[in-house]
Amino acid sequence: MLFNFTLRRSFARVNTYRTEVNKLLHMESPLFSTTAEQVDEQQGIAVKTHKNADTFSLENGNKSTLNAVLSKVTVEPRPSKPVPPQLRRDKLQQAAKKKTTPYIPGTVNLQVLGAGANGSPSAIYLFTDQARYLFNCGEGTQRLAHEHKTKLARLEHIFVTRNTWSMVGGFPGLALTIQDAGVKELSLHGPPHLSSILHSMKRFVVLKTLNVNTCDCTHSPDFEDAVMSVKYVPLYKNRPEDKKDASFPIDADNQMVVSYICKLKPRPGALNLVKCVERGVPPGPLLGQLKNGIDVTLPDGTVVLSKDVSEPSETALSFVFLDIPTVDYLPALQAQSEVFQKLQKETESEVALVVHFTPAQILENNCYRDFMENFSPRTQHLYLNSPKNSFSGYVAAHRIQYQLNQLNKKTFPLLVEALQDTCNSTNISSTLKRTKLSESAEVEENAEKKVKSKAAAATTQLMNINSLTNFHLRPRKGLDRSSEAQLTPTEYISETQALPDFPAALTKLKVLQQGLPQTIANVEYPKITFLGTGSCIPNKTRNVSAIMIQPAENSYILLDCGEGTLGQVVRFFGKSQAEHVIRNLKAIYISHLHADHHIGLIGLLNERQRLLQHSEIPLLSEEKVLLLAPVQIQPWLNFYNERIERIEQTYTLVGNAEMLDEPMYLQEARADIGIDAVSTCLVRHCPHSFGVSLTLPAAASGRNEPIKITYSGDSMPCRDLVELGRNSTVLIHEATMEDDLVEEAKIKMHSTISQAISQGREMHAQHIILTHFSQRYAKLPRMQQLMGVEAEQTPEMSNVS
Repeated sequence: MLFNFTLRRSFARVNTYRTEVNKLLHMESPLFSTTAEQVDEQQGIAVKTHKNADTFSLENGNKSTLNAVLSKVTVEPRPSKPVPPQLRRDKLQQAAKKKTTPYIPGTVNLQVLGAGANGSPSAIYLFTDQARYLFNCGEGTQRLAHEHKTKLARLEHIFVTRNTWSMVGGFPGLALTIQDAGVKELSLHGPPHLSSILHSMKRFVVLKTLNVNTCDCTHSPDFEDAVMSVKYVPLYKNRPEDKKDASFPIDADNQMVVSYICKLKPRPGALNLVKCVERGVPPGPLLGQLKNGIDVTLPDGTVVLSKDVSEPSETALSFVFLDIPTVDYLPALQAQSEVFQKLQKETESEVALVVHFTPAQILENNCYRDFMENFSPRTQHLYLNSPKNSFSGYVAAHRIQYQLNQLNKKTFPLLVEALQDTCNSTNISSTLKRTKLSESAEVEENAEKKVKSKAAAATTQLMNINSLTNFHLRPRKGLDRSSEAQLTPTEYISETQALPDFPAALTKLKVLQQGLPQTIANVEYPKITFLGTGSCIPNKTRNVSAIMIQPAENSYILLDCGEGTLGQVVRFFGKSQAEHVIRNLKAIYISHLHADHHIGLIGLLNERQRLLQHSEIPLLSEEKVLLLAPVQIQPWLNFYNERIERIEQTYTLVGNAEMLDEPMYLQEARADIGIDAVSTCLVRHCPHSFGVSLTLPAAASGRNEPIKITYSGDSMPCRDLVELGRNSTVLIHEATMEDDLVEEAKIKMHSTISQAISQGREMHAQHIILTHFSQRYAKLPRMQQLMGVEAEQTPEMSNVS
């Protein structure tokens, strides 16, 4: 069999010996009785073979002769196939990891990725020259990381203080993103049920190549690697003294949180070359090992200790992460005071920093302040959820909004977050821009003069930080606010004015706008606000799907609810108005169960419950959100309600399929919503994907006929959707791909721009609004060549937005 394969391969590559070999085989062999043409693409040589070549055999004599012939043949090796990009990247990552693992890093920085302001997550990114760690991962973490060029592809460990949505809500999107970046393994540390959360998400978070290892901090030993050690400090809520074992249940009614005490591995002092020479250490790799704190043995057998040829090691710095969600956890924190007091008394270590994930209302609690006395005045404190943290850190969203605002102030209003005086860090005292730390007695004496007590020291620390605030642990430089995220509106506007043709084009646009007919007076509703218009994952300028409809003054409805929707609401409306919007959120429609369309749901439900429910009294039925979604979402919501947080009282679930045959009429049962009827249809996307049509009463809009708003969700061109949206006032249709990607759109079951417009034409929609653009388009897809002519010169495009 092997011989036959070699024979055929040789025939295909060597034309010069073909005649001689054919003569040797006498040509009457069954091998060549029936022939078929095969072409070798590399050599371009046609050879004759037979289907039954594997059955051919030669006599011993012929074999020896043939071997002699073949010995003269020089067979050139085939060129090796190129290594796939993903495989090549994996090999490079593994090689880099092996190369950097053994030594203690010389650079360790702690960076505030999200400060918990205006809907942004509370997240800390710790990075060294060889490893990356993330502490907490709320909604919006991956968007901030993408905007500020945080290298998530090297992330290895995530530590969460709670498994509630405020701290893990960004993990589904983050996991999918780093999987695409080539990360193969990730460790997730935190309270119990982390593995169950991952399992319950498997319907919409498909991890094919990323292996997530969950570490339950109540059972696992403390973490340690070449960079640092991390001690887990579990804090239980309402746990009796006689239940300090694994039998105590952890569920939605008996949650726990984890504090983390991190201690850097001390870096050896500088190598003293004079001492090395005295002990006979030759130049070469032995010096490098001694420099990294490794003892070596010389060729003559002499053992040289690293400490004997190095300067004294640096002081080992520690830093702490605290999270006390409610006053129920304060007794558990006080019970752990001894652990933190012992940490302060260690002579070889010093607590440089305490990071507070604790909510703002707990920061002023006297018990919490008393606990802060465990730390010396030299310990600095970062408060991530302080009300003084006023800027979310999403700079790019404000930049593009300022630029678009020049085109049309009504269509592109400035985000209210930008109009708050406290948003810019220019109000911060310049003395706090950079705090230099020193171990000298003089600085310590000055620090004690500035504070009257340890408690006062804790409260006067930084409570007005923003994203990209850095704390340099090694080299020890302390707080650094020089790269802190802030807004510079004049810069954004000047960027557009610097374009050669922009001023003239803007003037022409203003003239055209003045000639447009004015809108009907005294008609404010319905309003449609696009909170997210991107697909798949958030990027820095375009969040994922979320569309808010306001049919009446005190009624708001969401069509889809992607990650970060709550933050979009807060930044667009401002904090006080956002609370009004969330209190009056009447319904949420989920088109299908892809993560970019419903991951923001739990965060919104939790926030609405917090605003409405200040006691243990359940919400009234009319106060519950009407959740219109595929019923397949129920297991996920049930799990979260039973194991993590109680949310079952916040919503009433109605399956989208219940409205396929007959609309759901709401004008009597839920008149407060401001919608008469809701209808759905199945669309061509993933299983259980729906389109929806909302009918609003005519009186609300001052029109003579009802308003009909149709939303496609994600879908290829679909006949049922055309029938559902027949004669719509507004069609909101996905347009993920440009027209030249029609085949890719078909594979992924999405629509192109022209297909979406054709759907609207076919259903006779008065207005067509395109959304859900691929994130490959940083600003806007190319629309100039639609229908084969310039879009702005086509009358048929006048109703397309």
